[in-house]
Parts: sequence; structure tokens; C-alpha cells
Amino acid sequence: MELRIFTRDGQKSGRDPRANPANSPNADIVNEFLRERDGQTYQSVPVAVFYTKELRYLYHYIEFPAIYHKERLAAAMRASSAGETKEQRWESFIRNWGALQEGPFFRMWASATVDEILSALHERMVVGSPG
Repeated sequence: MELRIFTRDGQKSGRDPRANPANSPNADIVNEFLRERDGQTYQSVPVAVFYTKELRYLYHYIEFPAIYHKERLAAAMRASSAGETKEQRWESFIRNWGALQEGPFFRMWASATVDEILSALHERMVVGSPG
């Protein structure tokens, strides 16, 4: 397997679910691989798309590894404790979120991202793309 990395970073992106090609040279890739969650469709960066050297699609990866449940973690950290003011809860959330980012879990999730991508690419090479 040969890996070549091509960056295509645009300077700006709109707020629409689909990128405007006039504003973003990444619009074709971002629009082809929109993220869908909780009934909403939106752009998500980073998007990593893998093709063969003949430009046959192999796999794409969007944003987070499957084991990273950011919204669930954030919701638990935002939950109020009895007698806590809104400001105290916010300060606690920011402190706890910062500690989470500085702890071992972000490195573990980064490793999970690499594992997920490599596993999917290996599967594509051994058995081909699904369906």
C-alpha cells in the first residue's frame, strides 16, 4: 500500500449544510461526505477520504472515532448539582472538560482514530468495499 497525502484546505466555509464551491476548494469532498446525526445533516471537518491510485473510493473517515461519545460526556459534565448556580456549573464544566483534554483519554481517542482508519483500509484491501 502506498500512501500519499493531499491537503485541500480552504480559507472559509459557509453555514449551510453544503459547502459553496465558490468559497471552499474542499466543497466537493465535504459535500460528498456530509455527517448525519440526530436528524440533522451538516458539514464536518476533518474528513479524510481514501482512494486507490486509480481514484477508486476505498473509505472515508469523519471527525471522531466510534468510541468517542463527546455529546454524552459533555452532557454529564454540564449536569447541575444541588445548590449550584449556573455560573458555578459552567466553571465546573470548563474545568472538567479541560482536564479531560489534558488527560490520557484524548490520546487514546486519537489512537482509536488511527486504528479505525487502518482497520477499515485493511478490510477494503482484503474483502473489498461493502455492498
